[in-house]
Amino acid sequence: MEKIYLLLSNNPMAAEKYREDRDIELSYHEEDSFRDVLVRARDLIHRGWHLMTHPQASNLKPNQCPYKTVFLSKGRAAESEEREIELIEAAIAAVDKFTRGMQAPRWTEKALRDFQTVDLSVIESALNSSLLHQMILNHQ
Repeated sequence: MEKIYLLLSNNPMAAEKYREDRDIELSYHEEDSFRDVLVRARDLIHRGWHLMTHPQASNLKPNQCPYKTVFLSKGRAAESEEREIELIEAAIAAVDKFTRGMQAPRWTEKALRDFQTVDLSVIESALNSSLLHQMILNHQ
């Protein structure tokens, strides 16, 4: 059975947690940057996928966290395709704005684990929200 939910991420902690999920397909790209994940999400939106989480859902600026996880659906759309494209393009523009002319920091392993935890908690919070949770349950 084809899964209609997709978790797109460069976060190894998110990949580990959702690797065996029966309802959510995992698209894990370890070498991708924060921006690369957003570009992949944009490309998927152009191919009929829909944003289920806001691409800028966290208090961390793109230059503060190397990890990004986005939840998409093949079924229902929370927004119009035009609005989804606007959201993802705005997120990509924000990354470009905050990282222009900057070199990526060299984070310690502890800092990287902390960033993975923050990114995972943002996506888990979204997945556990009552509306999103109900949508997933309705497709089982």
